[in-house]
Amino acid sequence: IKGIDPDILTVMGGPHISFCARETLGVHPELDVAVIGEGERTVVELCRAAGNGDALEKVSGIAYRRGTAINLTARRNPIENLDELPLPDRGLLPLGRYRALNMPISMTTSRGCPFKCIFCVGRKMVGSRIRYRSPEKVVDELQYLNTLNFHQINIADDLFTANKNHCLGVCNEIIKRDLKLTWTSFARVDTVSDDVLGKMKAAGCNAVSFGIESANPQILKTIKKGIVLDQVEAAVGMCQRAGITPYASFILGLPGETPETIKETMDFGKRLKRQGLAFGFHLLAPFPGTEVREQSEQYGVRILTDDWSRYHANRAVVETPGASRRMLDAIVIDWENEYNQLLADIKQRMQKNEATDEEALQVINLE
Repeated sequence: IKGIDPDILTVMGGPHISFCARETLGVHPELDVAVIGEGERTVVELCRAAGNGDALEKVSGIAYRRGTAINLTARRNPIENLDELPLPDRGLLPLGRYRALNMPISMTTSRGCPFKCIFCVGRKMVGSRIRYRSPEKVVDELQYLNTLNFHQINIADDLFTANKNHCLGVCNEIIKRDLKLTWTSFARVDTVSDDVLGKMKAAGCNAVSFGIESANPQILKTIKKGIVLDQVEAAVGMCQRAGITPYASFILGLPGETPETIKETMDFGKRLKRQGLAFGFHLLAPFPGTEVREQSEQYGVRILTDDWSRYHANRAVVETPGASRRMLDAIVIDWENEYNQLLADIKQRMQKNEATDEEALQVINLE
């Protein structure tokens, strides 16, 4: 962009640069401004200031370059009333490309997370106090998204089920309007119940994703997850009774990881798989802003690289005294090979018209 016109103002936002503003601006002279934290109001003020030729120091919530110095302005408070925000203009995006890839479409109903998991930036990015959009505003957006011909809507809140009244309020509003929706959400195993999941199912939810992270009780304590395995098994059972597919994600390479704890986690996932749980895993990626990155030495985690292009969570960028990079990579590679063989088998059955629709969809979604 600067090669086209060096006077064009370049701006970046999001979690990574919010926690690495000075470093990023220092490394990339082509970047003029970093928006820190929530960006809706900041970017509007920034555009107005830039358009009027006003000093950027008056815009709260940014880092910017002035000569050779990098300055941070006053911190901007989170937006208290999320209902004041207009709906995103999805018409500015090439939605047809997402539909062609059979991708879902996403939205959020709240911001904030009260939990303290050491590998997550959610709490630090948007605050520990959860702010909610009203059920009416949420369902207005859901109703609009339902007209865009996507097969599924993902409610991408860090924790949609954090507040029972909010969750039920959204579900009741969907049911009240008699909307026929298919949607998914994220949850914690200690925030679901038979009545909540039953209402979610009645409102069109067909899958819930739980972050389990590890099956080792000590690791769960170390990472401040705040759950126990009995709650995981109970949540899987509740999903089955409600007719909702439970998904679980695990993270390998957490503090205290060893070959034994990895086996414990994998065996736990496989056992619950026989009870209807779908699960997968990633490798720990200690992103900027996370406690595990800022206190890596105390947690016994060795960070191997700051090459951010490698922070895709499918190859090791950390290791622990008990779990080396080679060991972690080997597990992922074996899993990938097993999955690729599964896809190859499905393709063969598709050619013989023997594959189920659900199996075929796994192949179609990747083509």
